[in-house]
Amino acid sequence: MTEQFSNNAIIKKFTHYLEEGAFRKTPERFAILDKILSLPHTFTIEQLNGELENDAYHVSRATVYNTVELLIKAGILRKLFLDGVQMKYERISNVSYTYLMCTSCGKCKEVKDYELSAYMNARTYTAFHTSHFSMCVYGICNNCARKQKKRKRT
Repeated sequence: MTEQFSNNAIIKKFTHYLEEGAFRKTPERFAILDKILSLPHTFTIEQLNGELENDAYHVSRATVYNTVELLIKAGILRKLFLDGVQMKYERISNVSYTYLMCTSCGKCKEVKDYELSAYMNARTYTAFHTSHFSMCVYGICNNCARKQKKRKRT
């Protein structure tokens, strides 16, 4: 129930942003937003495009990029550059995620760290106003560690 309400609030926020900015409220923009709301917390444009295509919803790459940019300006999404290779996007929420990045396979796992969020939200910095934060922890995932261990034994 909470997720449904949350998604409705996001849709209303986007609708309001489009109306205030005199942008067109197209079915494509709302289909893209709907798909974003069904994706994991972070995603790439390629993942989003793939999911739209899987649903047989054909929309141009330019429309996807433009809609994502509108969602960023509306305060619904933000850009992340986690793995140093490709841009990822995440829905803005009141909980910041910690990203566990495997340096062997590149897999990224998101974890909610409420203690870290509370600590960072309470931090203040001289001559700087924080809007959000993200933290990447680099290491080796269990799968890669097992593979490395197995290789060492042979």
